Amino acid sequence: MIAFIQENQQLFSLAMALLSIVVFLWVLQYVLIHYGKPALSLISRGELWLRGHIARLPLITRLQDKYPVLFGFIAKRFARGHFSGLILTVLTLLNVYILAVFAGLVEDVVEADSIVTTDLFVSQHMSVLRESGIIDIFVLITSLGSTPVTCLIVVLTAILCMVVRRPYVIIGLLVSTIGSTAFTFVNKMVFQRARPVDILLHEHTYSFPSGHATVSIALYGFLGYMAIRFSSRFVRQVRLLSLAVLLCVLIGLSRIVLNEHYLSDVLGGFLVGSLWLIIAISVTEWLTARGKINWHMSWSKGQISLVWLGVIMVFVATLIYANMYQFPLLG
Repeated sequence: MIAFIQENQQLFSLAMALLSIVVFLWVLQYVLIHYGKPALSLISRGELWLRGHIARLPLITRLQDKYPVLFGFIAKRFARGHFSGLILTVLTLLNVYILAVFAGLVEDVVEADSIVTTDLFVSQHMSVLRESGIIDIFVLITSLGSTPVTCLIVVLTAILCMVVRRPYVIIGLLVSTIGSTAFTFVNKMVFQRARPVDILLHEHTYSFPSGHATVSIALYGFLGYMAIRFSSRFVRQVRLLSLAVLLCVLIGLSRIVLNEHYLSDVLGGFLVGSLWLIIAISVTEWLTARGKINWHMSWSKGQISLVWLGVIMVFVATLIYANMYQFPLLG
């Protein structure tokens, strides 16, 4: 057994990484299902207590009397019950944080910091797997992030939204996908980073950030958000979240295994996708608050069948694309 592991160190490392991801998501799912609601309730009560305690402090009281307009603005930003309050504040702060992390990653890549050394190390190890049978599986996975497949998914999702009479959801979908794609294209042209040397599926675009990693978060993340919003059961929402995260991670990992991108390219793509996903969710929630979207609906058998038909069409399209375009590149 030890000898087998030593002979297949890269394959073993990949298997352990996949196992770690699955176990982590399973544990996270278990914790959220069993302790998520009580934890949220506890956090909510703690936040109310802290807010009341701070409001009663003498210094805060004096400042509030002196600057009523400023404190009124701040109070509205942390108010509950409407989108422009606490929800928008949290989403905005989260996006600011993601932008800061992305800027730090860009700086490391440009200055050839330690992340570049890690990139080369991972790329060299993944190149050993080019003759492994595991490559075929990751070619299929990476095809889910290809332009033809993602365009098909966007069209099918838009059709579904029209059928169920929720057309305003399409706005968020387009903001997430088109915005992230344009942002990624601009960054590729700005940084013009070359792809790894041992690339398996030859691409003609630059490497940073990864477009597949970006669209995995921007598109599949938004689809997961839609599924969660349309679902009324908390347990199902948690499972849908876990499934969406797993799919996004697998698509990003496929770009590393196939040596299409460096590790930092994928991380950058995840950050860009997350940035635009949050913007799209913010727009969609704003439309919901204005009464343009009603997430509560009873799905008919025909509508459910339409969803499954779309899933089957995407699966078939992925197989066709992989066999007609991706697999021939391996030769």
